[in-house]
Amino acid sequence: MGEKDNGLDLEKLYNVVVAPETWPDVLNDIARSANAVGACLATDVGSKTLIARPVSPELVAPIDDFLDSGWYKRDLRGYRAWPLLRQGRKVLIEHDVSTEQERRNSAYHNEWLRPWDLPWWGTLGFSRDGQHYGLVMLRNSRQDAFTYEELRPLSGLRHHLARVLTLIETLSTQRAEAVLDTMDLIERPAFLLNAAGRVIRLNTNARALLGSDFTLSHGVLRTTHAENSERLQALIAAVLAPGISVTRTEPHWMALRRLGRRPLIVKAMPIIAGLSDILTGARALLTVNDLESSKLPTPEKLREAFGLTPAEARTALLLAAGEDPVSAAQTLGITSGTVRDHLKAIFSKTHTRRQSELLQLIERMRGS
Repeated sequence: MGEKDNGLDLEKLYNVVVAPETWPDVLNDIARSANAVGACLATDVGSKTLIARPVSPELVAPIDDFLDSGWYKRDLRGYRAWPLLRQGRKVLIEHDVSTEQERRNSAYHNEWLRPWDLPWWGTLGFSRDGQHYGLVMLRNSRQDAFTYEELRPLSGLRHHLARVLTLIETLSTQRAEAVLDTMDLIERPAFLLNAAGRVIRLNTNARALLGSDFTLSHGVLRTTHAENSERLQALIAAVLAPGISVTRTEPHWMALRRLGRRPLIVKAMPIIAGLSDILTGARALLTVNDLESSKLPTPEKLREAFGLTPAEARTALLLAAGEDPVSAAQTLGITSGTVRDHLKAIFSKTHTRRQSELLQLIERMRGS
């Protein structure tokens, strides 16, 4: 057995750095030690409260609702608690952040907390690199409200949690930077973004695109075309949205069209690690595929590989080159409805379900 802190196994806590899948068990142990339903970690981002995934098992559904229903933008407890934690308070309980009348009448308590039966809240505050965090614990109506005396024995966890977050972020960033360097080896431009969507590192191939296709100022990545810049910022916002996880994330990509040249295909991939939602370091990787310098497979190879008709093969290549169905129809001299019919047949024959999957499939055939 490892070293203990108020009965908790610290070796198990530090093991989450290399085994993030054990976070739910560790948080569950913490909750049980405080006679709570569950526990999670949170931080404040402006006016929002972000809850880290994973959480203890009993809180999975309530926290999904907290994020998906937008309560994290209207978090009454967080609105009251974060200023107190920034002032140096280390232990807070429900009575610090809500009144009895609010617990009876507010929408926050009646529409979110009451259906999940989580009326009682307590948190241990700690900070790391200027960012404030809370170890949040929740109780149901059959349990009593938290008291300071109950939570103070757990205060020793604050120091260990700060160290664990630092170790997780360091390891996650190192892994992301290794991927960035690998992208250079295959001549693929790549940008590493932090939680604010700012570029914290880019590889040599990405630097070559600055000036001609992208600009970079104070970490903010933009394109040289205003319309493309708006779409790029929307792409970055989507991949950094709260609650992103391996199972819930759809592919994020876009085509940046260029006058007289084939488009750039930009993909955004979240960096999934334990507690990634509340870390401030590496959070996403943008990769860029320049179709101007990439050799698409021939229509004949697509026909041979997937049994496409000549018209379907031509349609697939136009879509892979960044055309949308309307512009592809104009190029081919056919109707948009015909393009949609072709696309339906292409999906069926290539065993893909959406244009992003088709693009990835054709990309793997480049140069073949």
